[in-house]
Amino acid sequence: MPIAKGRHPQRPRAARTGSPRRNAVRKVFLAAGPLSSLLYVVATDGLAASRWDGYRSTEQMVSELFAVGSPGRDVLVPFTWLYTALVTAFGVGVWNSVHGNRALRIAGGLLIAYGLWNIMGALYPLTLGDDASIPMHIFATNIQLALMVAAMCFVAAGFRGRMRWYSILSLAASALMGMVAFMAAPGPNLVLGIGERISIGAFLLWVAVLAVALWRIGPAEERPDRSAR
Repeated sequence: MPIAKGRHPQRPRAARTGSPRRNAVRKVFLAAGPLSSLLYVVATDGLAASRWDGYRSTEQMVSELFAVGSPGRDVLVPFTWLYTALVTAFGVGVWNSVHGNRALRIAGGLLIAYGLWNIMGALYPLTLGDDASIPMHIFATNIQLALMVAAMCFVAAGFRGRMRWYSILSLAASALMGMVAFMAAPGPNLVLGIGERISIGAFLLWVAVLAVALWRIGPAEERPDRSAR
């Protein structure tokens, strides 16, 4: 895809002289990103929503599906751990795909932190009908959003060309629609449901595009040391 051909800012012509096995492992980690995005959509608005009669994806929050008391929670609890593992692995893949590029290394670290922070979200879910659960859930969610936004910012800084602009546009769309949805809460209403899903969807798609953009880049360990030349 065109974005995947966006210019990588560091060593685009580095020789690939390292282990093919190591490169294959790196690509497996990168593939975990698009898989996590796909499974997120299938598990939430697919499986979990289908178990809740009367739930309207266009008007209600995704967090309600994860909430204690939700009919779909038993599906999403194991999914949360799977999503955590996949996104964390993706962050490792990003980290191992760049060398000499501090911004993208930081982005990889932030994606690892974002993945692991899902554990906190699982520990502090909403409880349907219990407002006391809201403050800690908001706190956990806001930290997760901050990590997500920071990762997108550092990827934009680490790339040149189309991937940089795509990251900026994705960040703007996700942040703007997230704020719109926040102002429309608690709902249910169309602004809340659709706005939140556009915000989440922009990030999920960005993860998949980033994986494609890094797919052909050799891992850091395979890059020759220029000082040796």
